[in-house]
Amino acid sequence: MWIGGATAASASNVLRHYRRCYWELSKARLRCTAASTSDMLRHYGRCYWELSKARLSALVVATSGAGYVLGSGSIVDIAGLCYTCTGTMMVAASANTLNQVFEIKNDAKMKRTMRRPLPSGRISPVHAAMWATSVGAAGTALLACKANYLAAGLAASNLILYAFVYTPLKQIHHVNTWVGAVVGAIPPLLGWAAAASEVSLNSMILPAALYFWQLPHFMALAYLCRDDYVAGGYRMLSFADPSGTRTAWVSLRNCLYMLPLGLLAYNWGLTSGWFSFEASLLTTGLTIGALSFVLDPTHKSARRMFHGSLLYLPALMAGLILHRLPNQ
Repeated sequence: MWIGGATAASASNVLRHYRRCYWELSKARLRCTAASTSDMLRHYGRCYWELSKARLSALVVATSGAGYVLGSGSIVDIAGLCYTCTGTMMVAASANTLNQVFEIKNDAKMKRTMRRPLPSGRISPVHAAMWATSVGAAGTALLACKANYLAAGLAASNLILYAFVYTPLKQIHHVNTWVGAVVGAIPPLLGWAAAASEVSLNSMILPAALYFWQLPHFMALAYLCRDDYVAGGYRMLSFADPSGTRTAWVSLRNCLYMLPLGLLAYNWGLTSGWFSFEASLLTTGLTIGALSFVLDPTHKSARRMFHGSLLYLPALMAGLILHRLPNQ
């Protein structure tokens, strides 16, 4: 009896031991799986963030949102604004990802882009292309369902223009900068169309400002990063302009084109007279920076104008929204 009881107790202890070991092993496996899943999500989340050029996409969303507010009546539809900004963000993320898919070899040659997800091998081109296709289609569908077909059409057209016209043109001819300026001018028009279901003459003020603003902004950047662009195989105006003279004159000319926009915004009933005054002051300041670049085409003057352009755009958009008149 004692021997049988001892054997039963021993078997029970062994069974408990193995059950405890199995339980600890299961918990360890779960912890490893959770950690692995967390690491994977973090990795791909970081890759998607970089592929989308999130900060640049946020600027696109800001201009689209400003266009929506300007195209609204006395009351701004907050839900519509959120849908428009979300759809714009998704389409912009898609366009920026496709841009990087097509430029893997070029980005690998440039110091400021070689650590991006694709040239560094952190994500495959097929995976990136699938991400771009899905997020672009979803963003366009969201705009079609929650805004209107005009806004969705503008978004889809801009994606095609950026990814399939502007991107390859960068390696062919310096006119790509002007095509890129058109791409940057469409989002505020998209926002206006989402709010008003149409485009009109006064809807062109912010797109025109963005178009002309981008040229001095990117001319300064292209001059500052000239060697990097040459290494990457991109054809910028600064490529054939080592002195910077032509680049500086293009910057000044487009600053001058912006001078009457404040007055036009007032005359066309988009804003009050205060904006006309404020816009004139802002544009005069940017024009002085461009003139300094013309008189002394150096990295110092180009950098000063570049930083000035970064301050100019948010100040101009804030003035437009602050002094806007309801769209009738």
